[in-house]
Amino acid sequence: MATYDRLQRMSLILKPTENEPLGTYRAYEFPQVWARELHKRVFRRDRRNDEDEEWHGLPLWAVTTGIAALLPHVLVGDSSGRQGKVWLAWNHQDGSPQPDPDLIVELVRSGLVVAALAKNEKARLRGRPEPIDLAELASVLDGFKAVDLCSDLRELHVAKDGVLRDAEYRILPNLVATQLVADGWQVEHSGWEWESDGTPKELKTYGTSRWRRVVSDEGAELISWPPYVYESKNKTAYPWSYTLRLTAQNHALDPRSNNLLHVRVGIRRWARSNVWDGKRAITAYLFTPSPWANTTSPFGRARMKWQPGPHGKKEGKMVWDDVLADTLARYTSRRYLPAAPELAADPYAFFKPADGKPPLVGVPFRDGLGKHAKHSVGKGTSARDRWQIFRQLATALADIAQPEEPLRRVPVPVRPRPSADQLLRIDQPALARAVPDGIAVDVLWDTTAMRDELLTTLHTALGAPAPHLPQDQDNSIRHEYVLDTGGINVVIATQPVGRIAAALQVDRAIKNRKDRIRQATAPRRDHTLQRLRLPKPSKHQRFALIEMPDADAYNSAEHDPKQAVKAAAASIGILTQNITPPKPTGSLPGQETAATLRQRAAKSVTDLLVRQTGLLTHPSDPGTKASPLGDVTTVGLWVVRRNKESRALLPLAVSHAPDEPFARIRLPHTEAWVPFHQGLLTLTDFDIERRLSHERIQAFFQEVTEEICDGTDIALLTLAQNLRSSCPGITNSRLTADSLAFDADNAIPADRRKGLRHIRLRTNVRDETSQHFSFTEGGKDGDVGVGSHFWADPHRPRHFFSTSKKPTTAGNGSPKGSRLEAHWGCIGKDENKNNLYGMKHDTLADVWNPQLLELLVACHSQDDDPAAWAAFVHQQRYEAAHFSDPLALPAVLHLAHSVSEHILPHYLVEPITEYDG
Repeated sequence: MATYDRLQRMSLILKPTENEPLGTYRAYEFPQVWARELHKRVFRRDRRNDEDEEWHGLPLWAVTTGIAALLPHVLVGDSSGRQGKVWLAWNHQDGSPQPDPDLIVELVRSGLVVAALAKNEKARLRGRPEPIDLAELASVLDGFKAVDLCSDLRELHVAKDGVLRDAEYRILPNLVATQLVADGWQVEHSGWEWESDGTPKELKTYGTSRWRRVVSDEGAELISWPPYVYESKNKTAYPWSYTLRLTAQNHALDPRSNNLLHVRVGIRRWARSNVWDGKRAITAYLFTPSPWANTTSPFGRARMKWQPGPHGKKEGKMVWDDVLADTLARYTSRRYLPAAPELAADPYAFFKPADGKPPLVGVPFRDGLGKHAKHSVGKGTSARDRWQIFRQLATALADIAQPEEPLRRVPVPVRPRPSADQLLRIDQPALARAVPDGIAVDVLWDTTAMRDELLTTLHTALGAPAPHLPQDQDNSIRHEYVLDTGGINVVIATQPVGRIAAALQVDRAIKNRKDRIRQATAPRRDHTLQRLRLPKPSKHQRFALIEMPDADAYNSAEHDPKQAVKAAAASIGILTQNITPPKPTGSLPGQETAATLRQRAAKSVTDLLVRQTGLLTHPSDPGTKASPLGDVTTVGLWVVRRNKESRALLPLAVSHAPDEPFARIRLPHTEAWVPFHQGLLTLTDFDIERRLSHERIQAFFQEVTEEICDGTDIALLTLAQNLRSSCPGITNSRLTADSLAFDADNAIPADRRKGLRHIRLRTNVRDETSQHFSFTEGGKDGDVGVGSHFWADPHRPRHFFSTSKKPTTAGNGSPKGSRLEAHWGCIGKDENKNNLYGMKHDTLADVWNPQLLELLVACHSQDDDPAAWAAFVHQQRYEAAHFSDPLALPAVLHLAHSVSEHILPHYLVEPITEYDG
């Protein structure tokens, strides 16, 4: 395997444009005369006084998104309706028409009516009074006049020593994307054909990508259009497109304050057969046939969802899930928007109409869209495809931007990947130090096959002989025995799971969701306590492995008993880990082999006894060869947050000291650092305070920081995307070298943070770190791949980056391959099982690419080598004792993030990385 020594970030440095602007746009603020009337008369909210301007947000999402989808020259829209915000930005390049004020007014009226109807319908379903008086809304809307729309013409300049303004971060990439589409920019996918002896023959063009805009929540998005089509052996067509996302970003601690344009290349596969998902919404792209459309018009987006029929009946239908589709239908014509049930039943009929007309709607394919939905084209984009698109984009934008200089590889030793057998054998001395009074493990089983697999796995993990599996015993009662390991006292008990795993009984007559959940979970919690409580107290730390179906086996999230069982067990000191029942034996979808079953059992056991006890290893050679480090305590700060909400829930800190093989956790509710498993038990309590203010979060982190700074070496780790909404002091615009402030205006004094080094991380969430590809300096152009190393920025001495090795579960696609271009590679084996080589396409293979993790050494001592501290953080991605592959984050932050799963349903846990194929 190639070792690459350079990494190219797919990031462009924008050149200063003080003399000639990058673009011109007309900026509209939502008319405050409209906003005031809507707030006072329709969308009311109690205020402290008449001068209070903290209005509740208006339901303008359908309005702004509908306008952006219908009108080709709208770049972005802000849905807050607040004073001073750019509500609409209208492209004002040469030849752009002026906006039609009357049209915008009518779209606002349509969108607000649809949003009001949706709010009233939602209230009715919850048994609450309708919040919106439609007659009053109609009266207010009647007063909207085109003369109320005011705008000013703005030039977007990229200053040499300045940063973009708030709205410009969204406007800039859309200006660039619109210009690319208007100029007809395209990408030629070309590559060498090879002779049979493996030598290049001639350069061949395999395809050409042209582009259209898409309405996007983040930055600007383009898709290759028309789509490509892969045709299977049975002549089934599978359409797909490349995607290209542009976002404006910046650097921290950079005096030049370079403005950046990050580039993300992906793939969108289009569904062709029946799609269905009873749990999640299904996105659809609306190819809006508005009379104002032109080649720069973006495709709109809407969502469908499954609406169940009456309780107890197997009835239901697909319906539009948001108000955008209704807004478009209300203003244009319903005949252009298909009925959701028809679209879900046959999406390809609308994507490729039989009469040859342009498509109306396309449904992006994803796994899980019903048992009949499939797509042969693989997931992800290879390093070759990224290189191909990025280099041609950089050429197209050469007048306004240039690529960032490649990063250089710094050799750093990391833990070799342990084998499955090594990983399963738990370090008993380490476990005994974490839980000195011994452990007791309950196995609650539903199938004897899973019971036997878990018992065998437990014995292997604890270094004990194979168990004597129960055969003739009464399976209806609890059986207990002591396991002799020689290292730690272990008690194992088995009992049938019974009603613990059954679906909760949900009373739909209770309209308030919290009351309904409380009523459904109370009996299950009581039953769980009865089943798991011991007649006599035990000193052992108790654990439970519970065989339960996955979430899809229950009618809804409210019927799923997992959270109720977890909370009940924790209330009597038991940590739990679920495992789904065995699947039918085989290698087809929905089946599993004996090896896969063993792997699942091993993962459940190590998750329970290793991850939930916080067992960790230490880097064998911390730091770099040039600057090795000694004993360092690592502390990670974290805020448990509810997904898709900005309000923080709960701050915590996780530490790993050099003399302990396990992590400790510190919570706002205690003044002591307790072993990790004890903290999990505390957090699972339903009644614990979980919603703290930003001020309390800042105070807690400052208190933790000052108490750990005793003069020893401390590596304090934070994740920017997780903390900054509560701690503005770590944002790019506020971060100061060799200072630490959670409250931006109150830095921690230097004498209270002796020995502290602060390393702030960023992941690829919201494209804050760019995509990338690797190459060898001096190698052939286009010979690219992915490098899994530690990287240094040649121009920013505090900025470092980490990429991880390929996980064992990743796809087998080659980084040198392509969805379109053929490349030289192994195409099979001959009769003697020797590899055969030739030209091959990677259209069908899944492709994996590592995310780029940024490590900013924001605070260090005067004599420190920042590379050593960043390398130390890189090494900790490999130090989980329960996981063979590198972690997405260093170990202490990984454990901190896992806390979310103990107090929130999995679908509410905030992601720490974006999926990258």
